[in-house]
Amino acid sequence: MHSPSRRRLLGAVGTAALGGLAAGCPARQPPRLAVSVHPDGRFGWNETTRAARDAVRVGVEQVATRAERSLDVSVETSVTAGKPVPPDAVSTADQQALFDSVERWLRDRDAYDDGACHLYLPRLPFDQVLGYGAANRDVASGGAVAFANLGATEFWDDRAVSENMAVHEWLHTVVRPDIAAAVNGSRCEHDLGVVARRDLETVVVTPLATSYADTTLFGGETRWHGSGCYDHASFSIHDGRELRPQYWTHTWQLSDATLRATTRYVDEYLR
Repeated sequence: MHSPSRRRLLGAVGTAALGGLAAGCPARQPPRLAVSVHPDGRFGWNETTRAARDAVRVGVEQVATRAERSLDVSVETSVTAGKPVPPDAVSTADQQALFDSVERWLRDRDAYDDGACHLYLPRLPFDQVLGYGAANRDVASGGAVAFANLGATEFWDDRAVSENMAVHEWLHTVVRPDIAAAVNGSRCEHDLGVVARRDLETVVVTPLATSYADTTLFGGETRWHGSGCYDHASFSIHDGRELRPQYWTHTWQLSDATLRATTRYVDEYLR
């Protein structure tokens, strides 16, 4: 027997909502996972930015599918290609200045969605102040701005790291430290990730662990190590400690701990 499509499920929700209104009962909206992706205006939409957007779309679908299965609800999803942000509209003095200026630019154009993550993809390979990326808050707090510095990840690492960092920063907007602690025993959201050994020479890193899987300053899992919280003893799985791998690879597949944490976030903050 075939499962109903998401479109049919959403249609059924809409019908139920109309019925609820007719009966005088307020209808509950389905939880929503929305991301608007905005490339650097100097480069616009190209192969790199489209690949990052596609990776985020896969991440959103994984979270929605787990939440639907676990919570018995329909989850609305949206990953859109937003307008490129012109460089003269963005302050790169520090991460907070970037967040504020991107949000201001979006609001000035009536393009800020207070229930979505607005993911900006700058190309600044030598900006150590910004690093590889960050997020300012979770989406239930009035929307969020995040950025993944594809210029840095492409220059110092590779396309796989770029894609994982785009997913990584979006994930920070749909999970919170208290939920991470309840799921994994650590308030650090990076520890929800997995560093799993594929064979004796190769270790695979999931998005939230990307740039945190190895502490080597040069030539580890990524060229530059993340500067946020991490505790290698607290990764949900870490197979890379005992025998240092020769090869580091990256996967879009989210860890089970990440999916459990994002499902809790959907249940507690988006329903």
